[in-house]
Amino acid sequence: MADLPDWFAASVIKGLYGTELKTIQVDELGRLYAILRALYGTTQKDVQCDASGNLTLNLKAQDLAEIINRPKYGAANGAVWSGDVFSPNTQDLFSITGKGIIYGGFIHIDATDTQEVSNVVLTIDGTEITSIEIGQLGSYFLITPSSYIFYLLVYDTTNFEYTIGYAPGITFESSLSAQYSCQSGIATLDARILYALV
Repeated sequence: MADLPDWFAASVIKGLYGTELKTIQVDELGRLYAILRALYGTTQKDVQCDASGNLTLNLKAQDLAEIINRPKYGAANGAVWSGDVFSPNTQDLFSITGKGIIYGGFIHIDATDTQEVSNVVLTIDGTEITSIEIGQLGSYFLITPSSYIFYLLVYDTTNFEYTIGYAPGITFESSLSAQYSCQSGIATLDARILYALV
């Protein structure tokens, strides 16, 4: 090492691998060079990083009793539709594009005639998830939130007044739309939905 001052000394660092001493290496800038290894059963495997040198961790692959995951969505948004729907027409209530989640909502119906055979429809990602008659919601006693995609809040078959809730927590990947199909008389609707997009 003639090119260095005489007070420099070259040192070699070694590590013990089993019963054998191995030389610890550095890169061209003198940084310690290390390969991380982990056991897969009884076999050693190299731990890899991405192109930026970040180590990655796959939580799903770990032996955990449970994983709690909180999806991150944006701020809440609302959509509203109100007006009259005449039998036998179907009215589009909402059309939302994007990836997100339903926080809740309702359809309030004040009608001139029974709406038992009228339908509420929910379409997610281009597929009709459900189309159910209001009378079926009543017959099946679907009155508890999240008991079904739709549930009854008000079911007045004398005054023809109904309120239907949307179950919270339903997610969509590309689109969400809702419709109301009036099958008797005139239905005056006030429809609202609360949602968030990623």
